[in-house]
Amino acid sequence: MARRSKPAVQKYHDRVARRYDASYDDAFWQVHDALTWTYLKPFLPRDLSQPVLDLGCGTGKWGLKLLQSGFTVTFVDIAGAMVERARDKVQELGLDRRAEFVQADLCDLAALPRQTFAFAVALGDPIGCAQSPSKALKEIRKRLQPGAALVATLDNKLAALDYYLTSGSPDALESFLRSGRTHWLTQDRDEQFEIHTFTPAEAMKLFATAGFEIVEVRGKTVLDLRRRQELLADAEQRRRWQAIEQRLSREPDAVGRAGHLQIAARVRPAGASDDRRSSTETPPEPAG
Repeated sequence: MARRSKPAVQKYHDRVARRYDASYDDAFWQVHDALTWTYLKPFLPRDLSQPVLDLGCGTGKWGLKLLQSGFTVTFVDIAGAMVERARDKVQELGLDRRAEFVQADLCDLAALPRQTFAFAVALGDPIGCAQSPSKALKEIRKRLQPGAALVATLDNKLAALDYYLTSGSPDALESFLRSGRTHWLTQDRDEQFEIHTFTPAEAMKLFATAGFEIVEVRGKTVLDLRRRQELLADAEQRRRWQAIEQRLSREPDAVGRAGHLQIAARVRPAGASDDRRSSTETPPEPAG
């Protein structure tokens, strides 16, 4: 029997696993990661004995933070080299007693027990890189306890408009707007995996359809600090820019200009309506 070819997303991440961290080690990513942790902390379980998931764990950045916070963590990634890099880091810190490691596609999480985990992160956009984001979310929901929180990021479709405008092809832009699909810009065509992007409204619908109740949607980052890293050189100025970014991240009118969407959602109780209001929306004024 012929061996099944690796998906492009797995090929790429297997190849770059050892040098992956170096690509995200500068002033912008320090601010970005500080914001990410600030935004997700309110959704962590209070009971440290509850097991949690790091989905699309990569080299283990967020799973390690959860381990160091006292949780038992299962690290999951489609790329075996990424899982092994995460395992190495955990072992170096002597935290492997509270860690498990699983190589799996988010669209097939059969290796994980159902309704077991009290919290999950899917950061770095692994859901959007899955072959079917809706199937991946449904698989994730099945592994979470009722009421458990998921904090995940998706690529914002609106942030890609300038790229297609620069390309000068209205056909390419129209195709992208219809499908929301683009691909990872790496030189090796065999590693150019597909990325699904979403507007804020499309993202909320995606989660609701998969059985989640949206709790919060944030833009990350609303300010294009990645291209203006000189603004982050001074510690006091960095603190001020970060505070401004944090305020803007919850503004519904500002979320649409962010590069990514960070969504906090909970597994919806059985029988609950899909028509739930996001915390980024302004509630109607009372009558009278």
